[in-house]
Amino acid sequence: MPDATTLMLRSPLTQLIESDGLTADRLAGLSALEIGRLPVWSGRQRLPLGDVFDVRGGRSAHVRIAGDVGHVAGIGAGMTSGELVIEGDAGASVGAGMSGGRIEVLGSVGDDAGQAMTGGSLVVRGSAGNRVGAGAPGASRGMTGGEIVVAGSVGAEAGARMRRGLLFVNRDAGDHVARTIIAGTVIVLGRTGREPALGSKRGTLVAVGGVDVPVTYRYACTYEPPHVRVAFVHIRRRYGMTIGPEVVAGRYRRYCGDAGTVGKGEILEWIST
Repeated sequence: MPDATTLMLRSPLTQLIESDGLTADRLAGLSALEIGRLPVWSGRQRLPLGDVFDVRGGRSAHVRIAGDVGHVAGIGAGMTSGELVIEGDAGASVGAGMSGGRIEVLGSVGDDAGQAMTGGSLVVRGSAGNRVGAGAPGASRGMTGGEIVVAGSVGAEAGARMRRGLLFVNRDAGDHVARTIIAGTVIVLGRTGREPALGSKRGTLVAVGGVDVPVTYRYACTYEPPHVRVAFVHIRRRYGMTIGPEVVAGRYRRYCGDAGTVGKGEILEWIST
């Protein structure tokens, strides 16, 4: 990442840190000294960011965070543009509410990653916790745009109340994936957990590695969905995910539901050959 602003963790963290405005677009207009003065919180204690990170560079829309920041919550929350790379694990709410730009995490992330995001892309090279791409507490909608790609597994309620966008999970997904989804696409290459897409109104859940289809869904047909092929090709090219040709060009059983709603959602179950 040329000409990037670099935040180097000064020492390993043992307490939770809540970041405030740690986004590429906000840091783009600040010098290293000004970045170091930004506030972070450790419990009720307000600290300057420079007490936690050694800041190098400045005035760049490309930001690199070096070190294990698994105890730092809210990195990239509300980001609108720019590029943010986290070279390790990160805490909760990474990219929550982001509307643009790209965040890439080379490790794993905590709960609520990409929560209520409206645009941009969030790439997690490790695994993610619960509620990735879901809605904020009490909100009627989850993510309404953008793309989330997780190379590992995700926890429960991934994509819950999703309105639009794409959520791709390279391994397993926990229980209640795509719960009450309104629209959008959720793809799980590994095993899909219990009670997927319950309360779905529209939208698509693609289950490649095995799924127990709820009884509230009815079998419709078996076919080769063109929109799934387009999504897989896009994910392979843009994010470098390995997806076998037998999956990309495969046949899928289509189930329609949920019967308790308008019933225009679908679960597509891959048929191995």
